[in-house]
Amino acid sequence: MAGSVHATKPFNIRLPIWAVDYIDERAAERGTTKTDVVVEALRSLREGDVEGLMKEGYEEMRETDRRLAEESMAASTTFGDPE
Repeated sequence: MAGSVHATKPFNIRLPIWAVDYIDERAAERGTTKTDVVVEALRSLREGDVEGLMKEGYEEMRETDRRLAEESMAASTTFGDPE
């Protein structure tokens, strides 16, 4: 992932020791920078957020489709059979 960060801006934050240790270890294992480790983690988090929003949208659409199908079935039953 080295070199994948195009434009950067310095950003200082405080992290728990375990998080700093993990970032250091992950960077050493992968032969990359700590910045790349953090960017990878943020990208993964963002993708999870997008997937969650998509899931919500699909569930809402499923409910809407179900309701419309039920209404359509009720309308065809009411108006489809002459008495």
